[in-house]
Amino acid sequence: MAQGASDRDQPDPGDRGDGTPVDEPPAAPSWRNALPFLVALGVVVVAAVGIGISYLVRPADDRMSTEAHVQHAINNAYTARNDLDYAKFRDATCAADLSSTTFPSESTFLGDNRRSFDENGHIVIPEISGVTVDGDRATAQVHWHFDEKSDQNQVTEMVVVREDGDWKVCTS
Repeated sequence: MAQGASDRDQPDPGDRGDGTPVDEPPAAPSWRNALPFLVALGVVVVAAVGIGISYLVRPADDRMSTEAHVQHAINNAYTARNDLDYAKFRDATCAADLSSTTFPSESTFLGDNRRSFDENGHIVIPEISGVTVDGDRATAQVHWHFDEKSDQNQVTEMVVVREDGDWKVCTS
């Protein structure tokens, strides 16, 4: 069909009149555009729920390494001394030491540690290193100092043994 002069003078609706096309308005967002993000979010949520359930089902002690158990046993013994807690100190000590004639009585423990605390302050353990585990026996280097004498760092080798599933500090 032939165009008349008036038809040729009318601009094309997809043309600005100068020959450049008019941009189409953007399409309305679709939920399909968000589908990859929703799938990724679902995977993250499932993973997080799985991790959370495993932490609830499996106790913290079961998730710790053997080296961490050894470090906790050492820390418990020193914390008992800082807290003047004889029961906790006994609980952190191996059976061989408990039955030894040199194991301190409660009054000796309290007197010695109270005196040490008054003179030096709390015992601070910035590091436990060199943990070596050989079956039910472990050794570790305990780096410690008193909080009022932080320039007097000490290193003590500690022996820790496993008794009935629990790690205990032992002098022998």
